[in-house]
Amino acid sequence: MNNTPSSAAPKLAFTQVHRLEPAQESAQKPTWAQGLGLIWFGQKPAGWAEAQTILPAMAVPLPLILPHAGDAAGLGELWLGHAPGALQMFEGIRFRCDGHSLFGVLTLDDSATGLQDQARTAYDRMFRLLAKTGYSQLWRTWNFIEAIHAQEPVSATAPGANPTADNPSERPTLERYRQFNLGRQAAFDAFAQSVPQTAPAACALGMPDGGYCFAFLAGKIPPILLENPRQTSAYHYPAIYGPQSPSFSRAALILQPTHAVLLISGTASIVGHESRHVGNVRAQTRETITNLSEIVAQANDRLPEGERFTLSKLHLRVYVRHPEDADAVRRELRVCLGKQLNLCFIKADVCRQELLVEIEASGQSLCG
Repeated sequence: MNNTPSSAAPKLAFTQVHRLEPAQESAQKPTWAQGLGLIWFGQKPAGWAEAQTILPAMAVPLPLILPHAGDAAGLGELWLGHAPGALQMFEGIRFRCDGHSLFGVLTLDDSATGLQDQARTAYDRMFRLLAKTGYSQLWRTWNFIEAIHAQEPVSATAPGANPTADNPSERPTLERYRQFNLGRQAAFDAFAQSVPQTAPAACALGMPDGGYCFAFLAGKIPPILLENPRQTSAYHYPAIYGPQSPSFSRAALILQPTHAVLLISGTASIVGHESRHVGNVRAQTRETITNLSEIVAQANDRLPEGERFTLSKLHLRVYVRHPEDADAVRRELRVCLGKQLNLCFIKADVCRQELLVEIEASGQSLCG
């Protein structure tokens, strides 16, 4: 699949970039002027400060695991639109839109505020922005969370908390990822967002520092939200995974006049609601591939006539808990999908401590 925009390209597209070239006018190297937003991993490139004045650019403090495509110390995912307008600000969110799609980023790093409250704040602001601008359909969110597995005193508004306990030390503790789920769902409830009908594709990964980095993609047309019949829908997980189940769909399919865009959530070795192959990164990778393949099949069933999605041709972002496992994961991917893959490996903590690898995927196909 060619992710480079052209005169016949969809309104929404994406491409991977290893450097920033604002002066490049070649159609093969999109300019910042075409960018709705940018998520960057690894070492920041030259020109980063300038990029932030032009489009919503978020640098996630997670390292790349080399070697990878391009062998660069940094890698970005640039989301492209059709003649986007100027960079704008709303309650700390930096965003850009083009009449069809909107991309926004927000970083919260106030250590005095618990993650439940930070997540609620971020999603509240996002929903207010989408209501104000008319981009009411939430397609995709990215959540990168400092110390995702750490225990933290719960918010005074959390289930089971003592609302009169002003001192956090008097409150019970809860894993930060589970607090994130509480805050995210509180915002969905506050804005009357019915999760099965509106929960976007999403990921939530842990990082050693950096606070809470949040990015989102929304539009004016509703997505087709996809689930995996091999897995329990995340929003129906039982209470053993925390007081609030996660609010996301397995994938979102965006149908456009000439193209479809597939956004697959972070996917791991989960069958039903249970983690599988604990301690075995190769087996976890194979199970993850099976889950991804099923989601691709679900997407293809909903496409009009035209090109089908193929897992081996999607862009795969592979989050690995232990860098030394990357080679084993890469080999399993090549055995199952072939050698010509669009891969990026990043060191990150997966939201369940027993899971060693998580993969998210994005792709485009011609329709009609």
